[in-house]
Amino acid sequence: VCAFCGEEALPESVFCPNDGRALTAALLSPTGQPLTVLFTDIEDSVQLTERYGDSVWADIVDDHNRIIRGTIASHAGFEVKSTGDGFLIVFTDPRQALIAAVDIQVRIALRVAERLNWPVSIRMGVHHGDVILRPGGDILGRTVNMAQRVLEKSGGGEIWVSESMFKSVEGICEKNRWIDKGMRRLRGVSGRQRLYELRWKNWNYS
Repeated sequence: VCAFCGEEALPESVFCPNDGRALTAALLSPTGQPLTVLFTDIEDSVQLTERYGDSVWADIVDDHNRIIRGTIASHAGFEVKSTGDGFLIVFTDPRQALIAAVDIQVRIALRVAERLNWPVSIRMGVHHGDVILRPGGDILGRTVNMAQRVLEKSGGGEIWVSESMFKSVEGICEKNRWIDKGMRRLRGVSGRQRLYELRWKNWNYS
């Protein structure tokens, strides 16, 4: 059952027949299910809006949204919501989440190379843990907060992950692709948390 519209789908369906959304979240019970949470964000979006103006920037964001939505759908991701200049996305498979994050960065980089005056640079934060699924498809919990705080440490063109996410996917690529960013203080999170950055460029993740 689609978490957004309530439409029932055939057992083999991946997408809702009514609204076309991925059905990943429909596999979850309301509480206590581990998910991988991915936050994306356009770096310096406020400054870019000022530079390009509302109309041009709206077209850029629409293009950005199409790229991300198309990518996450192909990796069984579930769009929880748009944050205006980014997305909150969940996956049941942490490996698919990491590959989707890389795929998004690759597609964004290609679009930047193809188009003049398309200055989008995406930063990403990823965490793996338990969440609470709310009616309507929204999610809550410490895992969501942690993923957002990891995002805040990243920069444009970067993918940062928490230690739990790293442990879930460290064998998916060569060890030298991971940069240990050390123990970091995260806003609103007690203690220090070890974070990692993935060197995603030129990684053959297919």
